[in-house]
Amino acid sequence: MKKHLLPLCIPNPSKLNMKDKAQEFWTRWNFPICIGAIDVVDVGSYGKEGDSGIFGKSKMGQQIYSGNFNFPDDEKLPGTNNSTPFVIVGDEAFRLHRHIMKPYSRSSARQDRAKTIFNYRLSRCRRVTENAFGLLAQVFRIFHTAIGIDVEVCDDLVTVACCLHNMLRDAFLEKGNKIFYEYDEGQTTAMGTLCSRGGFASADGFDVREKFKQFFIQEGTVSWQNHQISRTSTNI
Repeated sequence: MKKHLLPLCIPNPSKLNMKDKAQEFWTRWNFPICIGAIDVVDVGSYGKEGDSGIFGKSKMGQQIYSGNFNFPDDEKLPGTNNSTPFVIVGDEAFRLHRHIMKPYSRSSARQDRAKTIFNYRLSRCRRVTENAFGLLAQVFRIFHTAIGIDVEVCDDLVTVACCLHNMLRDAFLEKGNKIFYEYDEGQTTAMGTLCSRGGFASADGFDVREKFKQFFIQEGTVSWQNHQISRTSTNI
């Protein structure tokens, strides 16, 4: 079932137009030259291995770390002459890499407003992963708790659930141009960080993150970010 559903219901990342996807992220989430967001779901079958370790063993992670993911050539940040590689955003548990952006540590960001702004912009962009899992868990309640099955079977379960989710969503869109359920921000899910350590970072990763940080406080600033940062700081 899995091998028949996959090509029909889940796009092959290698066949996506990454530049179009990056434009979507820039338009919707104000994060340029970004083609996606990643997270790892704790479904109870991976033991104590962290997000970075699990991702590094995945096909996608291996392709990125080995330089075989076929990212487009570097592009200039909007309104600047600074070229930057295309990136994917993740949380603090992932390993910083020239193609994977993660937030600055909380202790570091408290002392540097530019880092706080970068963290906010990245978190806002990365939220799409939590929204996606929230939608999935609203329909398939099995994701509300740990899943006590073999890893291989769990992988198949998650893949088939994603395929069925996409089929249901597309079918309702085609019939009435309205999805049959919406994401509820109050919905609780089993999604969570497995480990707070992201592994070894690359020097290129630090340089790329610095470029994005400077962009967000200069050419890429948005009018509401300072207000949002101030409100967040007040609530800490």
